[in-house]
Amino acid sequence: MQVKNKKYLIFVLLMLGTALIVSGCQKNIGTETVEINSDSTSGTQPLITKVVSSSRDIKIPEIDTSTKSITKSTSTKTEAKKTVEIPQELILPVVFAQQAPFGNWDALHEEACEEASIIMVNKYFVHEPLNETVMEAEIQKLISWEKDNDYSVDLTAQEATDILNNYFGLKAQLSTEVTPDKIKYELSQGNLIIVPAAGRLLGNPNFKQPGPIYHMLVIKGYNDSEFITNDPGTRKGNNFVYKYDQLINAVHDWNPQLAEGGMTDDEMAMGRKVMIVVGAK
Repeated sequence: MQVKNKKYLIFVLLMLGTALIVSGCQKNIGTETVEINSDSTSGTQPLITKVVSSSRDIKIPEIDTSTKSITKSTSTKTEAKKTVEIPQELILPVVFAQQAPFGNWDALHEEACEEASIIMVNKYFVHEPLNETVMEAEIQKLISWEKDNDYSVDLTAQEATDILNNYFGLKAQLSTEVTPDKIKYELSQGNLIIVPAAGRLLGNPNFKQPGPIYHMLVIKGYNDSEFITNDPGTRKGNNFVYKYDQLINAVHDWNPQLAEGGMTDDEMAMGRKVMIVVGAK
């Protein structure tokens, strides 16, 4: 019995040793899947699969799946600045006619710069001819319509825009970005520009001095230092040029409230800086 017990004891010890050796050398490898919240518009939730060791000699970090999340940064998309190449010089073939086509500078024609500017722009886009006779007929017709629709003698830039859109069916909008670059860009896209101006700040030597307190004209082109215009306030207004700064400085809109009781030069210079960008519908 002693011999047998010793042999049995040795056998048990050998089996335990084998078990300890096996368990001590083999690392049990497994995977843990952690679900991460996502605000992706696709509606799917990304899965991160993490390989961890379950061996007793490696500390496994605890992961709190209830609070673990990935926050996707959402930044507002900003429109990339577009670089546009424009020609160094440009002039669009807008036919000219002055606001007093036959030199009759009566009260009606002295106030017709807005109508003349609008008519020149419209004729350009609808590809219709323009001469003194046509301009005179169009001015009379437009002023008659304005009276019937309660427009005042002096049109603001907004009123001129409404007439371009509603009466002539063009595509016109106001812009407060009155800069040489903006004007050049719009012209390069085939649009025309109408600007309201404090007439005496224009310094046009062809005006009957001291010049109109309020004026409106068409910008149809530019060169390296000047805007090329159709200025209806003079018979020499075809392709009349203004220096960039000179014209930009003179751009001021008509303000009916300030004009009550008469408009002064200082009040005229308080009008907002705005221009009308006109294109075909």
